[in-house]
Amino acid sequence: MNAPEEINGKRISIVSHQLKAPVNTIHSLLKTIVDGFTGETNAHTLHFIEKAISKAYEANRLIADLLQYETYMQRGKIDKEKVDVVALAETVAASFLSDASEKNIALRIRIPHGSAVIVSGNTRGLEIAMQNLVENAVKYTPPGGSVQIKISLDETKKKCTFQVIDSGSGIPKRELGAIFTPFYRSVKHRAILPGTGLGLAITKNIVAAHNGTIAMTSKEGKGSTFRITLPYKTLEEKNAGSAGRKKVLIIGGVTAGPKAAARLRRLDESLDITIIERREFLSYSGCGLPCYISGCVSSPKALMSTGDNTLRDLNFFETIKNIRILNRTEAVNIDRKKKTVTVRELASKETRELSYNELIIATGAASVLPPIPGIRQKGIYSLHCIEDAEAIKSVCAAHRTRDVFIIGGGLIGIETAESLMLTGARVTIYEKNGRVLSSLFDADFSKKIENALNKKGLKVITGVTIKKITHKDGLLVFSTKRGEYTADLGILSAGVKPNSELARKAGITVSVDGAIKVNRYLQTSDSAIYAVGDCAESVNYLTGKYAYWPLGSISTKMGRIAADNICGRPSVFRGFIGTTMFKVFDLTVARTGLTLAQCHQNGFKAESIIITGLDKAHYSKNAEHVTIKLIANTAGGAILGAQAYGRGDVVRQVQLVAAAIAKAMTLTDMFDCDLGYSPMVNNPIDIVQTASCVLASKIEGFIRTIPPDTLNGEINRLHLIDVSPFSEHIEGALPGSISVPLEDLRREGIPFKKNEKCALYSKTSSRAYQAYRYLVARGYLKCAVLEGGYLFWSQ
Repeated sequence: MNAPEEINGKRISIVSHQLKAPVNTIHSLLKTIVDGFTGETNAHTLHFIEKAISKAYEANRLIADLLQYETYMQRGKIDKEKVDVVALAETVAASFLSDASEKNIALRIRIPHGSAVIVSGNTRGLEIAMQNLVENAVKYTPPGGSVQIKISLDETKKKCTFQVIDSGSGIPKRELGAIFTPFYRSVKHRAILPGTGLGLAITKNIVAAHNGTIAMTSKEGKGSTFRITLPYKTLEEKNAGSAGRKKVLIIGGVTAGPKAAARLRRLDESLDITIIERREFLSYSGCGLPCYISGCVSSPKALMSTGDNTLRDLNFFETIKNIRILNRTEAVNIDRKKKTVTVRELASKETRELSYNELIIATGAASVLPPIPGIRQKGIYSLHCIEDAEAIKSVCAAHRTRDVFIIGGGLIGIETAESLMLTGARVTIYEKNGRVLSSLFDADFSKKIENALNKKGLKVITGVTIKKITHKDGLLVFSTKRGEYTADLGILSAGVKPNSELARKAGITVSVDGAIKVNRYLQTSDSAIYAVGDCAESVNYLTGKYAYWPLGSISTKMGRIAADNICGRPSVFRGFIGTTMFKVFDLTVARTGLTLAQCHQNGFKAESIIITGLDKAHYSKNAEHVTIKLIANTAGGAILGAQAYGRGDVVRQVQLVAAAIAKAMTLTDMFDCDLGYSPMVNNPIDIVQTASCVLASKIEGFIRTIPPDTLNGEINRLHLIDVSPFSEHIEGALPGSISVPLEDLRREGIPFKKNEKCALYSKTSSRAYQAYRYLVARGYLKCAVLEGGYLFWSQ
């Protein structure tokens, strides 16, 4: 160092130390006023005092930077010790996680895990250098961007490189030569972002004092990369306790994977847990994606948050759960002999191997692409992840989408349809089968749901096959046997398939449908590898048959059970019964167990009943009707399934049935359940209990009923009798029916012979059951009650 530099350094030190005390005093005095210790201060004055405090903070920061700059001007005069740059980088990264999260910036760290890279240096100095680079990256990266901290090794030259890569605003080419100059700040940031212009100059001096180099590349509008290269002394294996930790790798970070990881951490703090996720976002509610498209959910963060507003993002898992997250990283190969997984960083294309003791595959499902020519046309999207939702939302906003065609009438399609209609689009669902939701509901119920959707303006076309998709005049053209139809946007909803290719390549057994086969402990054909969620096969514990049933509720349970087994807590996954529910417009729909058709296909002698009733006392302010179809085995009365819909509390009824099936309950057991009662909440005998009683009576032969579908086929061969009050009859009645109010039945009787077929009904048919028993006692043995009543028939 020459004499002028030494004099300048001393001047900086003297001036900085002299300024430090008075500035701290000013800051403290102003804080005393703001905190109210000097009495009340009006809001206008407080505003200016707070601005003064902000300036005092900036002055303090400048003084601190000046002192650091002066310290590291003295190259070679720093105290040196053994420093692990890997551990230091982890500490620095952790200190900026909160700032990055507030700006929705993905802060990722890629370091040599399991190794300590030892350099001879000053711990505090190197920490300052790293902090300056990371702070700048977070500061100058816009919301939604990314910052990556990376350490790489050149073992031949015994050098390590610390890199900070951001997707920020970048540095103009004309300014690149001046960025390490003291007090230099970019013109475009000088007025809008605070800073002293000393950070990079200090970092350069620190690096030089450690016999290292600093370099950077930047492209305006694309981002910057800063590299600090230092000589290292040794590579050391982490302490024995760390090296001996059990390693659990989890491939997949949306539902089952994060659940397994969180459970593993609760059970064992010593585990080394890593989640590998190929996309940016993790641990979110995929079922909520339609709500994000419609605007009912304003941000993807809401889908990643818990009920207590905990954001389950990368920072949450790494800082709170101590679970390593490798997002934007793809697992490309599993070596079962070596117990390693090869992963590829999608941004850099770099590959590396990660070892494991136990592996969980939670790769989820992929959208089914129907074999339609042109299905990959621009403008056709699936809805499977947050990125898909972002793309659909963006297209709708940019192009004012008017007409949307949805290919497939499954759950995703119907829920997405409502979301798109809420954005102002006209939506049409094309379903190749004869009805929507055909795998979930019997024909009578799916047809009623379809009618309800049509009434809300959602056009549903069934039994149609799309032959090809083309583009014309900026629109998608869907060609069918019925003609050609144009739309601005197409959404795929033809179902999903297991994403099991990685497992298949590794030689793990998969089913005919492509789902990974697992045992009751969720182990695959390799006992060290588990499969959970939508990629795994499951068993229907009513039929005992293996099947593929992708649901978030099932995935979450599987994740927890796999974690229990890995931690030595034997836990069995019994399987599924397909409990599913959704809400579309003001209609709630739910189902569980087997449909009546599925019961017959699987050899059950089953019977069903359809009941309509209010979900709470009729005088309750918000009482609404619910229709439920209950299914049971005729031999013994074991409950096998239920379907329900309505504006009332449908979910409670179906959840009760799901619990009953899980415990192998009969119709009698259901009625025996001691359920609570409050007129503002439910009925003294809940609807599902009423259905149990009626179905038991039907199986016993105490009552004869006729389902609406059967009635429609025999309507010209039956006498239809409405036993509702006459005022209800004139509001709506079955065509050709006569009105015989229940109040008049005993006095007037019915004008038909006792051997003629009659169908009795009322609004919900509750009156018809009473009429039926009276008429049977009078010898009318060919009477039957219309199941579900006029309400269900008319919908």
